[in-house]
Parts: sequence; structure tokens; C-alpha cells
Amino acid sequence: MPPVMGFIFSPTRYIRPVLSTILILLDLLFLATLLVIPAAWLLNPLLVCFGPMHLTVHWGWKPVLAPLALILGRVFLKRWRGGRGLGPVRGLWETAGFKKLTLALISTYLLFAVVENLLAWTHFDAELPPIVFQGQNNAGGVDVPETTPDAELLYRFTPGTYFQGRLINSLGFREREVDPKKKPGALRVICMGDSVTGQGRPGYSQYLHDRLTNNPPTSQSWEAFNIGVHGYSTLQGLRQFQKMGRLLEPDIVTVFFGWNDHWLNVEGDRQKMGLEMRPVAGRIFEVLRKKRFFRFFIWALSPVQHLSRREKGADRVLRVPPEEYRSTLKAFVKEIRGSGAIPVLITAPRRSLTDEVIRKEYIRSIDEGNRIHDQYVEITRAVARNTQAELLDLAILLTGKECDAYFARDGIHFDSYANEGNLPADIPVQPGLMRIAEELNKKLRAVILTPAWQKLHPAEK
Repeated sequence: MPPVMGFIFSPTRYIRPVLSTILILLDLLFLATLLVIPAAWLLNPLLVCFGPMHLTVHWGWKPVLAPLALILGRVFLKRWRGGRGLGPVRGLWETAGFKKLTLALISTYLLFAVVENLLAWTHFDAELPPIVFQGQNNAGGVDVPETTPDAELLYRFTPGTYFQGRLINSLGFREREVDPKKKPGALRVICMGDSVTGQGRPGYSQYLHDRLTNNPPTSQSWEAFNIGVHGYSTLQGLRQFQKMGRLLEPDIVTVFFGWNDHWLNVEGDRQKMGLEMRPVAGRIFEVLRKKRFFRFFIWALSPVQHLSRREKGADRVLRVPPEEYRSTLKAFVKEIRGSGAIPVLITAPRRSLTDEVIRKEYIRSIDEGNRIHDQYVEITRAVARNTQAELLDLAILLTGKECDAYFARDGIHFDSYANEGNLPADIPVQPGLMRIAEELNKKLRAVILTPAWQKLHPAEK
């Protein structure tokens, strides 16, 4: 049949563009399924909304098989085209960029799959802390009598209430009322610690304050007060300093922890203390923390701080294990120096522990409790040496028999600790706490002669 006005009908001219369009759509769907796979794995289920329409994708074989099904559809379409002599058709897969992107995604997924399964096979696990969102009222913490739960610190004193017979001031500590803003030219000593620092009617910080105000080491005015909280570990103390310690503008910070860190508990402190994050970052963290590869990554960055150390069959762990105690003290020293203050580490002296701490399940035996406490004291000394921080070694200074009378019956605290809540008024004389204040006073007068102090306060005499 002769051509009509030069036109010859050719089905290839119409079918090939249609096949190319179908191939491009299949390739786009293939790429979309590759992107859905990690989202479904992480979120499980993945909820996708298209206006009023909702699509829920659960992790399993279906998301994995979907790209394979699209590849098979593509292969079938190419073979169908070849069998009919329609000539070559091109989709996105025929471009080098698409191939590289696809291979990069598949390689990444295979790597994560291998790592995740390998970690599961080795039974690796690392517990990460809960998340606290900035600017939101987050529940959390633990219930401790006469305190308020706190998601980050676990608990805190409540201003205006009484704790063991003493009023909690407006800053939230068992101390006299203190102006949070330091007076111009004044020098401030903050005493941080646990119940040994927080105890007393008054505490050793008040005795130190009296010595510093009556006979100041320099021509400036001096003050001292404590922000110690009963039951706190070094982890809580460090978080406390990060939250508010810097705002108090200290010149010297004493760090007197060590008891609560080595008590046994169902969980370690780090696994219970909330980590504050911005909402978006916090939600991403919450999603990723479910996967072993992410927990391994966090652990690899700081293995001591995130690995759950629970002996086989043990139902209780140390609140702050020895190496974590060491790293936390080092971080404490760094934070204090970063605020422009001088850190002074204090070792916790003791007499023999009693059965009371066994009843509370803080330790398994008296001998073990005494031994591990001495280990933590030695760690404190080592950190002071390694960081060149000032050290007040009360564990050595109060070893003599003449110091036995300083201690309360529990061998941990001082003077009338057990009866402080029942006392009608403050006690005129507390030999143990007064001795601590005396030793601290001596130490501070030595500190102002050091090059570190002179560097921070070059004009003082």
C-alpha cells in the first residue's frame, strides 16, 4: 500500500515511549521502597499520610520483598519488549547515577543488617538513659520521702519544706538562705556532696563559712555554703553542677562524694537519669536507641559510661561502677575548671560499716562494703593526681583513734546524724563536722597560694 502523504503507521513509535514511562515509574517506586525499608525498620510501624488516606507499613518480609517484586516486574517488561522487536527502552536504572545511588543504599542496608545481627548473636547490650525534652514538663525521677521527683536528677529537695529537721532554702538545699548572685568582689566556696555534706545542725559548710568571714584568707569578703543532697552520687552531683552550679559563680568547689556511688541498686544511676535534649533530637534518639547498632555506637564513644555491667544472675548493680566513678570525677574537675573555679576533691573517711546497710541491700557483706569503699577512696586520690586537682584526704587525716568519736554509729556520717530530725534546735558543738571545716579552712588557705589560684586572681594579696 503506498504511503498517504508521506506517513507510515509504526506501533513502535507509540509503544516505546509508553514502555519507557512505565520503566521510569517502576524505578521510582523501587527507589521509594528502598527508602521505606529503613523507616519501617526504625519506626515499626511506619505511618504515611496522604491527606485523609493513611498507609501503615510494618517491618517484616513485605517491605524487603517489595523492591524485589519491582525488579522482577522490570525484567519481565524488558523481556516482553525484546520478544516483540520494539528496540531499546530506557528507564532510570540505565543511568549511572541511579545505579550508584541504588548500590550505595543496598550496601548500607546490608552493612547495618550484618552489624545488627552480629550484635544480637553476641548478646551485646548497653542501656541508655531516658530522654527529657527541653521546655516541657516531663515526668520522671524516683520517689524519695520528703523530696520531689526530678527526671534529670532523679529527685531533689523541695524549697520551703523540712528535711531531717532543717529548712530547705529557696535554692533547694539544706542550708541557710543564700543569695544566688554573688556580691561584686566577693569570693565564694560551694560544698558539693551527699548526706555527709548535707547533714548537720548546722553542716560543716556553715562552720567553714564562719571561719572564712571572721578571718578571711584574703582582703576580699568570703562565703561558703553547701548544695549537698542526701543520697546523691557523683553522677547526680555532676549533673547538678552543670544545671545550676555554674550560675552560682563559685571560686572554689569542694567535691565530697563516694558512698552512694558504690551502693547496690536495681539499676545504675546513668540508666535512670534523664538526658535533656531538644524535642526533635530527643525523638530521633528515642527511635534509634531501640537498635543495637546505635547503642553500640554510643557505647563505643564512651564505653565506661554506657555499658550495663551486671554479673550473670545478679539482680543488683553498683550505682556508679568504679571506672565510671573515675571518669565522672574527671569530668567534674573539668566542668569546675571550665566555670573558672578551683576544684578540691575530698576522700570520704569511714569506720566499719554496720548491718544496717546490709538490710537496705546496699552491700552484700560488711567486708565487701569496707573493701569497695576503700577502692573508691583510692580512685579519688588517683583522679586528683592525674588531673592535678587539689585533694583534701580526710580518709587519711581522720584515721587516728582519737577521731573515732567524730563518727555516727553507721561509720559513715558524723556526730548526731541519726537524731538530727528529732533535735529541737541546732547543736552548739559537733566535733566531727567542725574538724572537717577546720581541715577545709586550712586547705583553702593553701589553695590561694597555688599558681592556679594566682592565675585566676592575679590582683589579690
